[in-house]
Amino acid sequence: MPNPLAGSVGILGGTFNPVHNGHLRMALEAREALGLARVDLMPARIPPHKGEVGLLDFDTRLGLLREAVEGVDGLGASDFEGGMPVPSYSFATLTRLRELAPNVNHVFILGSTDLLTLPEWHRGLELPLLADLAVVDRMGIGLDRVDGFLDEHWRFEKEGPGLRRIAGGRLVAFVSMPRQDISASMVRDKFCAGLETSGLVPEAVRRRLRGEPRVFLDCWQSQP
Repeated sequence: MPNPLAGSVGILGGTFNPVHNGHLRMALEAREALGLARVDLMPARIPPHKGEVGLLDFDTRLGLLREAVEGVDGLGASDFEGGMPVPSYSFATLTRLRELAPNVNHVFILGSTDLLTLPEWHRGLELPLLADLAVVDRMGIGLDRVDGFLDEHWRFEKEGPGLRRIAGGRLVAFVSMPRQDISASMVRDKFCAGLETSGLVPEAVRRRLRGEPRVFLDCWQSQP
């Protein structure tokens, strides 16, 4: 069966405070499983659910992302939300991307744990009407629970293994991923405690953290 999402552009949003290896692996798993042309990692300027306390400034997070994806085939870092109104809503971003690039098919990538929180997002249940979704398995949630969530909020039909179509909307593709329990909060906690972050973050990010420790400590130690 031909892959209906092949050649699309993936969008992986997030705070990226900081970017870590789990983010990169998630983007790569989605790109390879769905045949995406590329995946752009897109940091939120100001996330609506977290605010600015303990948040590195946008340019610093974007710079870390650019260093993290350098030399990684098929991954890029996008400054798109830097020019969008704040707070950074995924609904607004996808709407604007459709306006600016109507001939590009975008696939919005999110973890299965994030999918389950869509009712709490700003117009979150409308996202599958704007773009195809790639739901990457996190924490072993599995396809059955994803199907249960879809059934609760939309009518959908199965179009193939792990592939669903929302009635009146777009495709939802389930992507398996080896479990990686890495979080940005784990990286911050270890860094602020003077512990090693090797294996948790890309080497370029690790070098940056070690080279400018005061910049990151002053921000992250301000967290409540």
